[in-house]
Amino acid sequence: MSMQPDRELRKLVDGVIDGTLTRSEWARLEERMEADRAAMDYYLEMMGQETMLAEICGAEETEPVPQANPRWRPWWAAAAAAMVLAAGVFTWQALQKRESGATMDDSPLARLTGGVADDVMGRRIESGAALTGKVLIGKGLAEVTHRSGTRLLIEGPAQYEITGPNAGRLDHGKLVAEVPPGAEGYTVVWRDGKVVDLGTEFAVDVPESDGPAEVGVFRGEVRVHPGARPQSEGAPLYTGHAVRLSGSTTTGLRSIPFDQERFVRRMPTRELSWYHRGDGEAFRWNVSHLVWGAGEYLVVFKWMSGAEALTVEKVELLLDGEVVSVDEHFSSVGDLSSTVGNVYRLKVGPRHWRRGEWELRAWPGEKDGAKTEGIAMFEDATILGTSGEDFQGVWEYVHDGKNYRRAFHPDGTCTLWVDGKASDYFQDARWQVNGGVLRVNFPASQLAEEHLLRDKDSLLFINQPYRNARRAR
Repeated sequence: MSMQPDRELRKLVDGVIDGTLTRSEWARLEERMEADRAAMDYYLEMMGQETMLAEICGAEETEPVPQANPRWRPWWAAAAAAMVLAAGVFTWQALQKRESGATMDDSPLARLTGGVADDVMGRRIESGAALTGKVLIGKGLAEVTHRSGTRLLIEGPAQYEITGPNAGRLDHGKLVAEVPPGAEGYTVVWRDGKVVDLGTEFAVDVPESDGPAEVGVFRGEVRVHPGARPQSEGAPLYTGHAVRLSGSTTTGLRSIPFDQERFVRRMPTRELSWYHRGDGEAFRWNVSHLVWGAGEYLVVFKWMSGAEALTVEKVELLLDGEVVSVDEHFSSVGDLSSTVGNVYRLKVGPRHWRRGEWELRAWPGEKDGAKTEGIAMFEDATILGTSGEDFQGVWEYVHDGKNYRRAFHPDGTCTLWVDGKASDYFQDARWQVNGGVLRVNFPASQLAEEHLLRDKDSLLFINQPYRNARRAR
């Protein structure tokens, strides 16, 4: 035998032979063989012996068993092992695909499943689009989901490259990876290191400069490999631990406190609930994870239930307690007939923007004693750049237990179905888009429904109590 294997390596190879190896153990075996030639030689030798044994046992008893020339055994072992390895990899990939529900070999390696991102040409990537190559996040968050099911939240400015169905490269930026059962082995590399997941949730922060990267584990276990040529074993990192990489070997890992608040672990909601009980107190929301840079933001108040409409007089955006932007005008927020002026615009100039605690405040009317409730939608004003073509198509939503489908046709007409039955609600209605807002006008009542598009698949109701509609597939 070419080497005396340690207990872990022997167990891993035995697992290959008897077919009991788990996904995480496969990842660990590949890691060992990639980093240690002696481990690869041991694997090949054992697989070669297993293949020859299968040949011998399958031969007819009346035929003599040929004796292999010892001089040619390493070549035969390597060739046999290569065949067994290829078959094993093919079988394992098929198993992964079957268990994950994938049915096509050409399914995308990853998709953008939330947030905003651009390709290398600076073109906006739409939510739901397949991802290949590099993804750029200028500001804000992008949610990337690999084919394996591994979900990433990447905070800009960042650049991430899709390198496989369960692997990527982070050139710079902050990344939080949530690896579900069955997707163990997710690997992310950067300029001077990599992390191999063993079933966990972890974070990586790679600075845009040449500063050291940091890795922390929210739960579970990972192996950290520092240096451009990662060492054979890597260093284990467990729940609550963090390290800063300052060298090319495991001795260059320095333990540091894990500041979990630095990382965003969930896509923040843009829909902020409000409940008004007639006490005159201001509404307050923390929007730190929604204000990602200088620009204009929209606050849309929407009534959902209550006997009377809410009035709002002023909306403010504050940074660390200091007012940065104000929109002061009267609005009424109620049903379709009583909603007026419920969109507020807040501007953040380049010299006013920085990271900190951003708070949104809204002041109801002083004499407003209505008991009512709804949501305030906090949106990036870039959504006002949408055109009529963006709204065309069929949209689905559920309200009070009923299923609705509405269609905006290219000729300006609309159609509505309720629980699969056609409705005459839009019989005389026409729609048009102006300044990114779609208005459905009802000539008989002189009322109009209004809509915004959060993204190409999310239709927002501005003055109706319905929740967001999704584009029908």
